[in-house]
Amino acid sequence: MLEQLHIATIADAVVDAGESSSASPAADTAEPQAVRASPASVPAAEALVTHGWGRIAYNVVRSLGRRGISVALGTDGFLGMATLSRYTTSTFRHPSFVREPAEFIASVAEAIRKFSPRVYLPSEQEVMVVARFRDQLEQLGAAIPVAPFATLRVLHKKDSLACLAHSLGIPHPETIVPRDLGELCAFAREFGDPVVLKRLSSSSGRGVFYLTGAQLTSLGRSGSIPGLSFGEFLAQRYVGGAGYGVSMLFHQGKLRAKFTHKRLRERTSTGGVSTLRISVRNPLLEEYAEQLLSRTNFHGVAMVEFKYDEEHKQAHLLEVNPRFWGSLALAIHSGVDFPYLLYRMALEGDVDPVFDYRTNVQCRWIFGDVFTRLFRLGRGGIRSSGAEQPPLMHVSDDFDWRDPLPFAGQFVFSTWKYLKTLGTGPEDTDVSPDRL
Repeated sequence: MLEQLHIATIADAVVDAGESSSASPAADTAEPQAVRASPASVPAAEALVTHGWGRIAYNVVRSLGRRGISVALGTDGFLGMATLSRYTTSTFRHPSFVREPAEFIASVAEAIRKFSPRVYLPSEQEVMVVARFRDQLEQLGAAIPVAPFATLRVLHKKDSLACLAHSLGIPHPETIVPRDLGELCAFAREFGDPVVLKRLSSSSGRGVFYLTGAQLTSLGRSGSIPGLSFGEFLAQRYVGGAGYGVSMLFHQGKLRAKFTHKRLRERTSTGGVSTLRISVRNPLLEEYAEQLLSRTNFHGVAMVEFKYDEEHKQAHLLEVNPRFWGSLALAIHSGVDFPYLLYRMALEGDVDPVFDYRTNVQCRWIFGDVFTRLFRLGRGGIRSSGAEQPPLMHVSDDFDWRDPLPFAGQFVFSTWKYLKTLGTGPEDTDVSPDRL
């Protein structure tokens, strides 16, 4: 099946991706709007963080701020909880990196000139855009510890990732990129119900669909799948098991930090965002993740997602987030402070390895968990699996009694964003490397 994905071509490209990056000029735009800092007197910042929308950026800012590192935070029109944090020194507005990538880069360039940060840390999907234009930004003096664009593209796109895993012998669900409904139906007959459909470029459970044989038969009358275009999604065999994430920090292909968590509760029965998880160890999954990222000569932070059958000790690679991830707070509370380690690595050239951490620490995304329970968002309600023993400690993604305003603010900002983005498509929420 995977031969249809051109394994050899993509596997060869991975080697080149780890050794080079590409950049192209961005359009010039006006100076970004200051939210807090006065144009007449703008304080310098030691770090710059963008996409200050949700809890990922908030935990990056909180990690650095607790270490006494001043942070300038970039945010789009939806603002976000980190703008209210006591650890945010200055804020500025930037355009959407999804809809206006060139304008976003121009705005970030102006912010680097204005705040003179020593390090720039993209917090989420904008890392793809930043990597595309990294050479242009680094000329302004800030260190930007991200992998080359070609590397991120291979890891982010689910078809190329499947090819890479196949070439390395890392278990993953059988995969095709169907050219028409006939190929999709043939795949379903071979591997059974349900068939998992995933957009080639998506994150956080967006763009994931499950189809049964009966549904495929019904679709056969129209010859198409609503909301999806053939060639832009892949089909995978459904695999069971618990959700695991292996987070890692790499320095030019060398492992510098690792952390593993297990998902205890997910927002929907089909997976996606977790609302409760626990720190664990899993040498098998960590070996697979290190093998995968080493092969691409990865640089920076990434989280590798797996399904793991705990009874049969069988793993399946699902996807890679080559950036900071939603459960980042758990790693920090458990003793692996990825944002601070990445900051130090960018400044000092390297860091000592951090492989030890506290296990059996539970971390809850309070707002997401409560919101999901109240409104039963998504298909199938909430999926839960209990911990095997009482946790060592309970922590949260979004509440800090020393910094309470962001927790309250996320409700306002989330409601505002939800209402504003109703009816928008994946082109408005997910970066596609093919469009950069």
